[in-house]
This record gives sequence, structure tokens and C-alpha cells, in this order.
Amino acid sequence: MRDVPELLDAIDLVVARSHGVIPPDEAGLAAQLAGEIRERRGFLGETLVLAIAGGTGTGKSSLVNALAGEIITSVSVLRPHTDEPFAVVPQDPEPAVTVLLDTLDIAYRHEHAAFTRTAIIDLPDIDSIADWHRQRVEDLIPRVDGVIWLFDPDKYRDPIVHDEFLAQLAEHHSQFIFALNKIDKLRPNDLPNVRQDLLDTLAADGYMRPALFAMAADPPGIAPRGIDLFREHVMERIDTKAVMLHKVIGDAVRIVRMVGDAAGVWQGAAIDFERSWSRVRSEVLAGLGPESSQADREDALCRLEDLTALIAVRAGPILGDEVRRIADRATIEAAVTEVASAAGSVPVDSAVGLWGRLTGAEPAEGDDPRGVMLEAKLGGPLRDVLWRRALLGATVVHAAVGAAQLDDRIGSLGRDAADDPEGSEPRLEELAPLPHVAGEGASPAPGQ
Repeated sequence: MRDVPELLDAIDLVVARSHGVIPPDEAGLAAQLAGEIRERRGFLGETLVLAIAGGTGTGKSSLVNALAGEIITSVSVLRPHTDEPFAVVPQDPEPAVTVLLDTLDIAYRHEHAAFTRTAIIDLPDIDSIADWHRQRVEDLIPRVDGVIWLFDPDKYRDPIVHDEFLAQLAEHHSQFIFALNKIDKLRPNDLPNVRQDLLDTLAADGYMRPALFAMAADPPGIAPRGIDLFREHVMERIDTKAVMLHKVIGDAVRIVRMVGDAAGVWQGAAIDFERSWSRVRSEVLAGLGPESSQADREDALCRLEDLTALIAVRAGPILGDEVRRIADRATIEAAVTEVASAAGSVPVDSAVGLWGRLTGAEPAEGDDPRGVMLEAKLGGPLRDVLWRRALLGATVVHAAVGAAQLDDRIGSLGRDAADDPEGSEPRLEELAPLPHVAGEGASPAPGQ
């Protein structure tokens, strides 16, 4: 499997194909658990997806450029209109990232080597109470791993931002990361007061103990400040996400195991029907004919009943009951009587069951017409039932193998990160207050 969403699609298919094969209460529980996985917030893929929001002049593009290590968001061909979102993604991004951006109608994208395990969505400026602005952020929140909200020292207390946006989105507080950018505009002694004032304002919005960074993503004449600590937070979130994905995969495996156990397919889903049916069919045809005695018919009846009883047991309680309805004693007796009474010429019935319809199989030339009749009466209907069990078994195995492969791949990503903690990957993590900041100069009135 290519990615986690593909695994979840496989789990949905397991659940869908389990109906009518396993008991209804277990099928219902599997569907409920699969739905709970789908309802989890965040991007269900291996890439950490973050969106950057904020008003005009807060420096969203500058932050993206600082993380990339070069200017990339000012290229006009990539985003000709500033009211359109823009995404920076890994080179050769995982398929789920592309699907997400397509779903969000984000057309302007740039692949960059620095973003090997993260994707950044630079949202349009939020400077008004236009409903579509907030709606766009609200639509994003359940689908991304976090929203980075940028402020600058001049207007970090803008009532439109706090009252019309942040206060309305506080129920999603765990997904928000806040950053006070352009701290080079503040005198060093003013930063603690501005930072505390912003924390108090966010608390009033409903964000208690938020992750708040202080940085200068593009200070004039000097290197960016605070970006390294921001990157550390990214790495921590990547590690946290890896743990979350392991749990998602573990939950998916539990669903697969539960369905597989209920269907009894772990030891094989075909239950050797074709070989057993071919043997019994040959024995029945050999013992029946125009001259067959009542004892021959009883022997044929017993052989068929023994086989169908064994199949019913191996098929499990749900399909077993269906097998017993299809091949009850009256049906078997009627088939035996009809086959025994058949003369040398019986119209060939080409209806050879679901397997025949799927593969285009036809009775072999010169086949005993009585065998064709037995196939139509018993073999085909039984094969149709058992095909559903075999299909579920194959789906269960596909999902189980895919889950194991994904779990191993995500585990290797975590090991790679541990082996190379100083890699170029942009990283995120909880930031303590900066001990000092760069820059001297006029200090604006905080938050106006």
C-alpha cells in the first residue's frame, strides 16, 4: 500500500465484505471502529501537513521561506493571486498529499527538497470578517495536522482576528500553534510584556497554555531568529504523529483480526471446496443412472449431505446457515432423483454459478449432462456462497499485509529521524520564551 488512506480504504472494504459473512453485531462493531478512525482529526498520512494563517504583513511567506532556506513563495508564476492558497510539499509527495490538495482546491504548489516529511499550506491573508475566509480555515482544520497562526507586534490584538476567528475556533485549540513574528521591531525589554499580553489575549479566546513562538523570520540585514526552535517543534510533532499513525494502524489491524476471526479465514478461505466437490460429484454420478437402485440413491444422498454439512461447518455460522438453506435435504433429494432419472440426453445448462460468470467458464465439451445438472442444482449455488467468503479472506489478507508494511515504513522513518537529529527537515515543538532577541529600535505601542 502506498499510504495510510489507502489502508483505511482497504479496511472499509473489509467491513463492507464482512456483511452477510460474519454475525451482524460483529460486522456492526467493525463498521463503528472503522468510522472512528476516519473521524480522527489531522492528516492521515505520513507527511506532517501544516497551514499558516494570519493577516496581511504578519510574514507568512517569510516563515515559509525561512523554513525552506531560500525564497520560494514570491515566485509569481506559482501563485499569481495573493487570495489563493499556496502549498510547499516534499519532492515526489505521497499520493495522499496530492489528493488532499486536490480536495481543498489548492492549485498552486511547489516541491522542495527541504520539506521531506512536511507540507506547508500558506493561506490567504485574513483581514476581514468575510465568511469564506473563516469557513476555509474551518474546513482545513479537521484535515491538517496543525494551523500556525502568525501575529506581528503592531496588531496582535486585532479584535477582528480574535473575536471573529480565533475565539470561534477555540474548540480546535490543540491543533493551533501561535507565533509572534517580526520581534526585531521590538526592543528586547518589551518582548516579555508583549508576549505575556498575547498569551493573556489568547487565554481570553479560549486557548489555555498555547504553544507560542517568538521569531524574526526575515529581519533586515541579519539572519532569521527563532526559526531553529520552531523547527525543533516540527520534529517533535513529526515524532508525535508517527506514534499516532502507529495507533491508527494498530486499530486497523484489530479490525482486520476481528473480522478474520469471525469469518474463520485465517487458516484459509477456500475450504478446499473445488477438490471435495469434484470428488463427490464424480462418485455420485458413478453411482446414479437409469438402472440405479434405491440403495444407490441413498448412498448419493448421504455423500452430498455429508459434504454440504462439512462445508456449512467450515463456512462459519452465517454462511453455514445459508449453505444449509441452499442444500437442505429436500433440495438434495430432488437433485439426486432428477440426476438418477435423467436419460442419456439432458439439455446442457451453462449457468455454472458466480465463478463461471466471472471467469467465463463453460461446461467442457462432452461433459456428462447429468454433471451439468448437478452443478446447476448444487455446485453453482454453493460456489456462489463460498466465493463471498473467499473474497473476504483475500481482502483481509491484503489489508493485514498492507498494515504491516506501513507500520514498518513509518517505524523506519522514526528511526531515521533518531539517527539524524540534525537533518535539514523543518521541525516543530513546544517553545519556551526566547531568552533574548535581536535588534534595537523604536518600539510600537503593543497590540494596537
